[in-house]
Amino acid sequence: DEPFDCIITDNNDIHLVYSETGTKYLVTRKLAFSNGVWSSGTKQTIFNGDVCRYPSIAVESNGTLWVSWSRMTGGLYRLYIKSSTDNGITWGTGPTDSGTALNGSSSSVFSKLCINSTAIYVIYTEAGVQLSVRSLPAGGGSWSGEYNIATGILFDEHFDAALSADGRLGVVWDNEQLQYREYDGTVWGAVTILDADGGLFPQLQFTNNVPMVLYLSSYADEQQQIKYTSRHTGAFSSPAVLDKGADLFDTVLLYDTASSTYADLTSAAASATTGDVYHPQSNVLMKESGDCLYLGTDNRFRYLKILLSVAGSGGTVAYRYWDGNNWTAFTPATGVFNFDTVDTDILLWEDSITTPQDWQEHIINGENKFWIKVEVTSGYTVAPVGSRITTIPDIKALVVRR
Repeated sequence: DEPFDCIITDNNDIHLVYSETGTKYLVTRKLAFSNGVWSSGTKQTIFNGDVCRYPSIAVESNGTLWVSWSRMTGGLYRLYIKSSTDNGITWGTGPTDSGTALNGSSSSVFSKLCINSTAIYVIYTEAGVQLSVRSLPAGGGSWSGEYNIATGILFDEHFDAALSADGRLGVVWDNEQLQYREYDGTVWGAVTILDADGGLFPQLQFTNNVPMVLYLSSYADEQQQIKYTSRHTGAFSSPAVLDKGADLFDTVLLYDTASSTYADLTSAAASATTGDVYHPQSNVLMKESGDCLYLGTDNRFRYLKILLSVAGSGGTVAYRYWDGNNWTAFTPATGVFNFDTVDTDILLWEDSITTPQDWQEHIINGENKFWIKVEVTSGYTVAPVGSRITTIPDIKALVVRR
C-alpha cells in the first residue's frame, strides 16, 4: 500500500524503489533489460533505520542514481536524500548511512526529484504549509538554502515537477486551487491559477518545451475526470476533458414501447437532481418488455455510472451495441445489471482496447452516435427511476510516465 517510484535508464534498465512491507526500510531492485526481457536483480537496502515512505528516484546523465524520501522518527517526518554511483548496489556508505537531511522534523513531508545537466532539484511540501525547493549543482558542491515556491495551507502529496529540454523547472500543485510556477534557471515567475476548483494528482510534462498539466477533477461523489491544460499558445488553455469517452453522454434517450415515443433526457441524466430521469409517458426509466434506454456519445466508451432514485425489481434487461448491421448482444465485463440497486458502476469492457472493433455509429431519433442500447426483456414489477447516468469513472490516482 505504500507509494513507490521507478525510472527507466537509457539502456532500458528499470530501477524500482519502495518501502518494504514489514520493516518499512527503503529498498530498491534493478530490473535488467536484455534480449527483450527484464530480469529482477537482488534487493538492495538503501536505508535500514526507522520508517521510510514516499520515495522519489532520478538519475544523472553520468548514471548516478539519487533517491529522496520521508523518514519518520517519533511520529514526525524528515526529508533525506542519498545517491548511488554503482548502479544501485551501494547507497552512500551503506544501509546504515541515513544520507543528507534537507529539512527539520515536521508533521508531513513529500518530495519530488528532478535532475538535468545543471542541477539536482528536490521539490517538497512540508507540514502542509509550504512548497519548497533545494538544489545541488550537478557535479558536486553544496546544497542551496530552502526557497519557498508557495506558502499557505493544505500542501500535501498533490504536486508535481518537471524539467524542460531548455532547462526550465516547472512546478504544479493543488491546495484548493490548481496552480503553476516556473523557474528559468535564474528567477521564479509569477504563480498562475490553472483551475480555481483545484485538481488531484496533478502531473506535469514538457513537450517541445511547452508545459502540459493533467489532473483529476471531481465531477461528483465517486466520479473523477481526467482534465488537461497546456501553454501551447503562450497562456494556459481552459481546462478540458482528456478522454471524451469518459464524460457526460452527448445524448440519453428513453423509448416507451406503449406510446412508441422517444424522450430526450440528456440534461436530466447529467444533473444532480434526484429522480428526474424518466419517460414522461410512463413516469419511470423503463418498465415493459421492449422499453429501451439509449446511451450515446460521439466517441466509444466502456464504463457506466448509474444512480437511481428508485431501484427496480422483477425485471431483466439486455445490453446491445450496433455492429453496422444489427444490434449485437453482449454481457458487460462486470455482469448484467438489471437496474435493481440505486448506485452502480458498470464496466462494459475491461479497457478501451477491448471495446468491439465492429461497434459503429447509428442514427436513433435523428442522432448519429455510438450507442449502447439497454432493452427490457422481462417487465418490472417495480420500475426503476433514474437520477444520474454518465460515463465518468471513479479514478483513484493518476501518474504520467515520462
